[in-house]
Amino acid sequence: MSSEPTYSPSTDTIAAQLEGEAVLLHLGTKRYFRLNETAAEVWAALEADVGDRRGLTDWLCERFDVTPEVAGAEIDRLLGELEARGLVTAVVAS
Repeated sequence: MSSEPTYSPSTDTIAAQLEGEAVLLHLGTKRYFRLNETAAEVWAALEADVGDRRGLTDWLCERFDVTPEVAGAEIDRLLGELEARGLVTAVVAS
C-alpha cells in the first residue's frame, strides 16, 4: 500500500510573493502563472516544506475560515493543476 504523495516546488519554477497573491515562472516553458490569495498560501506552505495533503489542509484552515473538507478539495484541485503544468513535483514514499 503506497502512501500519499508529498509535493514540492519544481526546480524549474521560481516564485515571487506579492500582496495577496503570487506569480510563478516556469523556466522551461517561460510561462507565467498568477496565484490568488488561497493558492499563494498553498505555495508558501510548499516552500516551507509542508508538502503533504494533511499539512496543506491544516495550513489553509489556520489561515482562512474554511472547513477541512473544503480546504482539501481546493488543495487537490490546485495540486493537480500545478503538477500538470510542471510547477510542482510529487514524490510517493515506498
